[in-house]
Amino acid sequence: MESVDQQNEDQLGLADHVHELAWDQHSIVTRRQLRAVKVTDDEIDQELAAGRLIREAPGAFRPWGVKRDWKLRASAALLSARAPALISHRSAAWLYGIDEYRPGIIDVTVPRHRRPRSRPGVQFHESRLFDVAEATAEVRDGLAVTGVSRTILDSCAVLPSFPERLDLFDEARRLKLVDWDDLWDCLLVHTGRGRPGLRRYRDVLLTRDGTAPAGTKFARRVGLLLESAGLPPAVSEFPVDYGGGHLYFIDLAYTAPRLVAVECIGRIGHDFEQAFEMDPVRRNRLQLLGWIVIEVTWRRFVNAPQDVVAEVRQALCG
Repeated sequence: MESVDQQNEDQLGLADHVHELAWDQHSIVTRRQLRAVKVTDDEIDQELAAGRLIREAPGAFRPWGVKRDWKLRASAALLSARAPALISHRSAAWLYGIDEYRPGIIDVTVPRHRRPRSRPGVQFHESRLFDVAEATAEVRDGLAVTGVSRTILDSCAVLPSFPERLDLFDEARRLKLVDWDDLWDCLLVHTGRGRPGLRRYRDVLLTRDGTAPAGTKFARRVGLLLESAGLPPAVSEFPVDYGGGHLYFIDLAYTAPRLVAVECIGRIGHDFEQAFEMDPVRRNRLQLLGWIVIEVTWRRFVNAPQDVVAEVRQALCG
């Protein structure tokens, strides 16, 4: 006799199967998944012809009326790959929250010699070490993505400027998504394999090795501005003990040739009453300890970055 579960499954209509299967897949369902629950190809084709199912990718469909967003497209790219697949490169970086710019093209990494046919809006990347990428993969928003270290490595190959690569790395460290062992392991595993972006990744790693990440995105961007202008890297979140239980953390600090504190006053965080009262006290105490305090507001950072660089350089050189 058939089990109760089997009988219930047989009673489900095609629309019910689509709803159940697509629930955790950003509204995408595949032909193979429908076949597995005894839906025939003829039934699927009838739904397509009637417009109740819409083809999103080869063998992958979305129900009519569902909003077509980026994550739906990414899910369709993964499920239609017909091979193990992972969201990667800057697409994965955006899902981790370490790249604020959502790419239009969806990057997908697959095993070598398993590249699907090209299609609009999707960039497939073949990987010799896909098994390594798969072993360290994670799930973000219901999508399988390359691990953070591998995501940074892949992104280094396509990010044109060194500050952009530093920005990605620093944000991953600030959010505590990855530790140094994972970052170095990723470099060692891929060394000697002619991998695109490997030298860029190593340069970033050597630049940041042993340093603390900036406490805010704004402070990190100010630090990148100063570095790109040729100034030495500043120490982020530098602790200063004023005594009496007052411990301050300087956003960006230089300890030589002079004590220079660069305080980054963002668009939020310094407008409420307590900050209005305490920020001058903090500044006064740092100055009493011999620090030259340079305050950088968001507006000056955007409108007069050259002036910010000039002031910090003058403070350092005297």
